[in-house]
Amino acid sequence: MTKTTTGSSRLTVILSWVIALVCLVGGAVFIWLMPSPGQGAIDLQAKKQKSPKSISDKIKQEQAQRELPANYSEQLVKQSEVLVKKNLEDQLRKFQEMAKKMRQRKNELLTKVEQRKLPRTAPDDANDTSKARNIPQAGKLSANPSVEDMYALLREYEAEIQQNHLAANAAKQALSKGLSFPEVYSSLKTGSSRMPSFDELIRMQAKGGEWGTSDGSNASAGLSIKSTADLNNYRGLLGQATRQAGLAQSRLENLFGVVKQVGKPGGGAGEGNGQPGGSEGGGNGDGSGNGGMGEAAQGNGNKRPMNHYAGSRLNQAMVKAQALPGRRFSKNAERKGWLYINTWYMIGPWDSYGREDFSIVHPPEISVDFDAVYTDGQVGTGIMETDSDPIKVIGEEVHLDGTLRWKFMQSESMHNTVPVTTGNSTYYAYTELYFDEATTMLVAIGTDDSGRVWINGKDVWRDYGTSWYNIDEHIAPFQFRQGWNRILVRLENGGGGACGFSFLIIPQE
Repeated sequence: MTKTTTGSSRLTVILSWVIALVCLVGGAVFIWLMPSPGQGAIDLQAKKQKSPKSISDKIKQEQAQRELPANYSEQLVKQSEVLVKKNLEDQLRKFQEMAKKMRQRKNELLTKVEQRKLPRTAPDDANDTSKARNIPQAGKLSANPSVEDMYALLREYEAEIQQNHLAANAAKQALSKGLSFPEVYSSLKTGSSRMPSFDELIRMQAKGGEWGTSDGSNASAGLSIKSTADLNNYRGLLGQATRQAGLAQSRLENLFGVVKQVGKPGGGAGEGNGQPGGSEGGGNGDGSGNGGMGEAAQGNGNKRPMNHYAGSRLNQAMVKAQALPGRRFSKNAERKGWLYINTWYMIGPWDSYGREDFSIVHPPEISVDFDAVYTDGQVGTGIMETDSDPIKVIGEEVHLDGTLRWKFMQSESMHNTVPVTTGNSTYYAYTELYFDEATTMLVAIGTDDSGRVWINGKDVWRDYGTSWYNIDEHIAPFQFRQGWNRILVRLENGGGGACGFSFLIIPQE
């Protein structure tokens, strides 16, 4: 009995020591592997800093690749093409006019070549113009053409105009130098500047990758539009098509010499269904000017040099000190002086692709709809400004996904800034002014950079070229009707600097 008890006690002691040893070794390993308190805090802090960003990036990535239902995809494609088709139709009309003029010019010169008297030593075919006469003419649009069809026809017109221009030049040389027309004609070559094909545009937009097609797709070339990423790529493709057509127009206009754009009244804004709030004001001061609300420069879709206003100037310091904000005008108001408009509905940016071309039309020029959501806006980054400073760009950087909505904005000064500032961009601003009776007002407009203004649907002013912001950049009288008057401003920002405008009124007398 004693022997058994003693054996059991020894076994218990051994087991206890083994367990203790295992716990000691495990504790040591745990302590060795555990990070220091400082390192743990750093890791936790880094995790906290990294987590929101990673989550945000993940969400953005998921949104960018979000699947689109087939019917919704078709709807978005159709919506994206509306204004692009309108723009290409306008371009086609211009190309057709240029083709007709160049064809007439060529035919007149070829007739002179055919009718000239040749010396006996001249080749028998010196007046043979048959090849130049037989330059193929561009075709016609089919019913319900796609963007690809319209783009392809523009390329046909481009080729026809260039070839006829070559023939006209050959005829001029043959006539002026007494040379054989076929010899001169065969020695000349057309320029290499041509619109890329639609397939080339697709390859450029896909950045060398594959872009699948789908039998049920309503997109041009049957391109597959199954996700938001596909849709954004397609909008980029449409933008490239518009840009290339505009560049081609500029090149073709140069074949006719410098083209001077004449200011013609054009289309305007539709009715809005909302009115920014404002304050009462009146005016009876003395500002005057003869700046004019007409064309300011040549317009061929290219950037223009700095423009400077040459008309009467205002005492800016005095105007800034005395002017008050408002949108309602009454001749019986006690307050007299300049009234500046600081409440607007604004939308943008749309991408201008570095072109100053008012022929590129965006939805606000067709109809002002405050409930509309557009998805063809600029993509990338911009600055959401927090201050209406005309020189500085102050605010945080924001991501632009191409979605645009109207935004109500109220400035604390005469200068109105845009919702998000970016370079190579287009914006619109809309407001309504009330007059208790029909009144002729002097209007002072300042824009940075170029701009365009409609009043009650009438195209009253266009400013081409870059210019520094001044409140009196353009001054002219305008007749406002009794009641509410609609004002639509188009604003272009060429570079990446500040962008904005001002709109002031005072009775002409």
